[in-house]
Amino acid sequence: MTSEVTPPAMVAVLRGLAANAALDLALLRPLLDSVDLLTLVALAERDDLTRAAAMALARRADPTLRRSLARNPVAAMHVWSVLVADPDRQVRHALAQGHSRDFRPTVDLPLPEAAQWALAHDPDVEVRRALAYRPNPAMRVGLHLAAHPAVLVRRAVAQSWRPLPESVARALLADSDAEVRRSALLTTTPPPDLVAQLLADPETRQQAAEEAPLNPEDAATLVTDPDPAVREAVARNRHTPLAMVLRLGRDPDEDVRAAAMLHPDLPDEAREQIAASVDIRDYHVADWLRPHRSTLAERLGYVDSRFVFCRRAVAFSSDLPTWAVARLAADEDHSVRLLLAENHPEAPADILPDLIRRAGHARWNLVKHPNMPSHALAGFAASGSDDHRRVAATGPNLPAAVATALASHDDHTTRRLVAANPALPLPEIIRLLHDADSQLAEAAARNPRLPPRLARQLIASIRSTATYLLVLQPQPGQAWSG
Repeated sequence: MTSEVTPPAMVAVLRGLAANAALDLALLRPLLDSVDLLTLVALAERDDLTRAAAMALARRADPTLRRSLARNPVAAMHVWSVLVADPDRQVRHALAQGHSRDFRPTVDLPLPEAAQWALAHDPDVEVRRALAYRPNPAMRVGLHLAAHPAVLVRRAVAQSWRPLPESVARALLADSDAEVRRSALLTTTPPPDLVAQLLADPETRQQAAEEAPLNPEDAATLVTDPDPAVREAVARNRHTPLAMVLRLGRDPDEDVRAAAMLHPDLPDEAREQIAASVDIRDYHVADWLRPHRSTLAERLGYVDSRFVFCRRAVAFSSDLPTWAVARLAADEDHSVRLLLAENHPEAPADILPDLIRRAGHARWNLVKHPNMPSHALAGFAASGSDDHRRVAATGPNLPAAVATALASHDDHTTRRLVAANPALPLPEIIRLLHDADSQLAEAAARNPRLPPRLARQLIASIRSTATYLLVLQPQPGQAWSG
């Protein structure tokens, strides 16, 4: 390598290292002194941020950096006392909103009650509204927001707080704003003494018909409602008596019949009769068999169900035994096989390539399935399809030789994607770190295969600039290791 590395590429390498989740934060600590905003933002978004590091970043003047800290629930736990009164409204809004970054969906770190209380009294109503969308507020904070004079705040509480305390549910179900009442119905089962009032209210009739515990008289009235949306809601209601569900299964409206078809209490014979009159679509799923609503034993009883919408619900499971996985993997329904592959770590390799060919956005996750066959990835890489090649470039099971070839492909997007793939051999990662293209250099620096020892030397050498090229060129016989 003889070409000089440009300063933009050097900065990009530091940005990539800051975002590399495989590197320990202690190794990256020197980057806290960086003057590059994007490097600091990458540090602020890390899951392993310590209090000392978060405080150092929070003291920076740029509000963009503090907004990143506020959106990171790990960082927010460390520096909320600094951010809760930040002069920048967007910082406080991000802190109130909390879990807005979908790259961190499993983190559950609610703000301390003192932080919530301060945000609940923020002078900006949009900050209070953002806080009200949190599903798990401290009790006194939730009670305060549920009684807020701003209807936008009460709507957010009604839509998000789960489970709603009974006193709050009663208040929201009787709110002067129809949207608040409807939203509360979607998140709570109304008390029996409020059902008649909610059914009589044209603004809440449909939602009440779906969520309220219906007595036989109410159900009998609702199944003859002139509005098919109301009848469909009754068909979805778990409390609707079976006789009424059977009646709705003969409804002239197909959507009503489809809802009745999916009712959990139907005998199989009746379900089959109704299903024969419905054009079953991909979105028809027996929700009562989804993993969060049924036991494994219940789901296993439907692995061989004659009803595809039942098998689809079972395919959402990640805990199925081997025999059940094999049955669903051989299912004739594409949606069953796709849902199985998306949710089960042992989905068989032979179903994955065809699913990727047919899938939409899901293909970007399917290609990372642990059972994704290497030969199929090689085929996608050589297929001539830009889309298939780019998807293959992200697959961890991509053969090393194929990854190496893609790292020199004419398509810039392909090179950038494979640069961050741990399947790429280390010499190629090092070559791309040296690339004058800042996007490629940054992607290579994010590669989890990058040894900590090399990362440490890169940081030191780039900061001094003079020895950068030497670090990228191991001496003969030297192998990079952690």
